[in-house]
Amino acid sequence: MSPPELVLYDLARVPPTRCWSFNPWKTRLILNYKRIPYKTHFLEMPDIAAHHKALGVPPNAPGSSTLLATPYTVPMIRIPAANNPDTTFSNPQASANPASPPASTKSQDRYIMDSALIAHSLETLYPSPPLKLNTPQQYVIETLWPRIIRIIGPAILPSIASFLTPATRDYFIPTREAAFGIKLSDYEHPSAQEKAWKEVEPLLVELAAVLKESEGPFVLGQE
Repeated sequence: MSPPELVLYDLARVPPTRCWSFNPWKTRLILNYKRIPYKTHFLEMPDIAAHHKALGVPPNAPGSSTLLATPYTVPMIRIPAANNPDTTFSNPQASANPASPPASTKSQDRYIMDSALIAHSLETLYPSPPLKLNTPQQYVIETLWPRIIRIIGPAILPSIASFLTPATRDYFIPTREAAFGIKLSDYEHPSAQEKAWKEVEPLLVELAAVLKESEGPFVLGQE
C-alpha cells in the first residue's frame, strides 16, 4: 500500500477549480519539481483561521514572510505521519525571530505554514532534486517583491476579486482595502492601473537585471 499523500492547502475560487494565488504556487512548483505525490484541499479565505486552529496549527510569528502579517495563511501543507520521519525542520526565520513557532503536529502529522518555511522543510525531507534556497539572487528578489506588490497590488486586486467565490470576495475586498489603504473601486479604471504599472517600473527593471545575470534558461543559468 502506498503511503498517504501530502496535502497542499490552497485558495478556492469559482469554477473551474484551479490554483491561482502566487503564494500557494510557490509550494506547488516545489512539489511538482521534486515529484512529491500530493493532493490539494481548497479553502475559502474566511475559513482559513478556523480550519487551521482546529488542527492545532500555531499562527505565523510576527516578522514572518507573509505580506499582510496574517496569523493564518495558505499555503499550508500536511505531511502524513507515514511520510514524516523524526526530523527537526529548520525554520529560516528563527535566527531573526526566536519566537517563530515550530511546525505543528497532531497525531504525528506535521502542518507547516508560510511558503519560505515550507520550502526549507520540503528540502530537508525530500533533498533530491535539490533546491537553491540561499543564493544572492534569491535575497534580492525577496527584497524587491514586497515593494513591487505594495505598488502594483491595488491594480490587480479588482481582477482577482472578479473570480472569487461570494464568501471569499466579501472577506477579500475589505481586508485588502484596509491592508493597502485604498478602495478597490478606485483601481477599476484603466488609467489608475496604468499609473501603478508606471510607478512600479523602476523596481521591475531591478528585478529584470537579476534575471539577466545569467544566460538562462533559469535565474542561475542552467541550474
